[in-house]
Amino acid sequence: MHKDRIEKLISTVTHDGCVIDNPQDLFYLTGLPLSKGRLWVSKKEATLFVDGRYFAKAKECVKCPVVLWEKGVFEKVLKDVKKGSFDSAFLTVAEAKALEKALGHIEWVGEPNLLRDIRLCKDAGEIVLLKKAADITWQGYNRVVELLEEGISEKELSIEFQMFCLKNGASGCSFEPIIAFGENSAYPHHRASDAKLKNNQIVLIDVGAVFNHYCGDMTRVFFFGHPDPELLRMEKIVRRSWEKAAALVKPGVKLGEIDRIVREEFRKEGVESLYVHSLGHGIGLDAHEYPRIHEKGEDKDVLFKKGMVFTIEPGLYQPGLGGIRLEDTFVVTEKGAESFYPD
Repeated sequence: MHKDRIEKLISTVTHDGCVIDNPQDLFYLTGLPLSKGRLWVSKKEATLFVDGRYFAKAKECVKCPVVLWEKGVFEKVLKDVKKGSFDSAFLTVAEAKALEKALGHIEWVGEPNLLRDIRLCKDAGEIVLLKKAADITWQGYNRVVELLEEGISEKELSIEFQMFCLKNGASGCSFEPIIAFGENSAYPHHRASDAKLKNNQIVLIDVGAVFNHYCGDMTRVFFFGHPDPELLRMEKIVRRSWEKAAALVKPGVKLGEIDRIVREEFRKEGVESLYVHSLGHGIGLDAHEYPRIHEKGEDKDVLFKKGMVFTIEPGLYQPGLGGIRLEDTFVVTEKGAESFYPD
């Protein structure tokens, strides 16, 4: 599997080669979690450079040549290279300058997200892991709902979610859990606070568990007590728009089109100004991956393809009142979009 991924990357090399430093990309290509490493990919083969902490394990597991990364070794291996590329979206300016200084005989070209298109569509094994992450996330969400009672704090529920996931097979969370009560739910990326739950408040829960490096992500709202009529109206609008967007997904449809449908729905209801973010994003080894789903975004003309995994998460936010967001993770199939979560 990892050998096939490396061969796919080799087929895309345009210069003499490229360097891969992003740990997520390195894991994707080698299956080895590294805090530091470098993969040199030429038009013929890939070579992994790691220090002594990872050398023995890499030699055992990685399906390409492995070199102990000592002083001068990288420069020696690349002594005949004339032109190479690096991931300008990952390396800092200082790191790129250090690379150019160490290998001054090479003409370096910065190219952003070198594995973006290769990682876009998930294989069957990745989808299994993403579904498992979603399953743990869903169980954790239900645990949070079970614990809802007057007086419990957002922070307490955040901690409970994290503990539940770790005890049930997750290695961590995709991001810090967003637990928001009442007016706090009007802030899309609210950080769980000491705020305590009161009767008749809305509860927004945006959570994700990580399983074997792959991320889960979902959002639901829960009305604790009697729902505010305006929030209930907003919830119905969001759910309807979410359903229309999901129904439109199939191979060949432009990403921006499903965001346009949602905005059109919001516009008809007079609430478009309360929609303050994009409709969704890719997900996999990272919680937020390419592409971003927005009718005016740079990825708007990207076409859905079989195997793409992404979120749909329309939301409406009224400061001083609260917010509604509904989010599922989907995989594109031949016929449409399959959700990883129960309704």
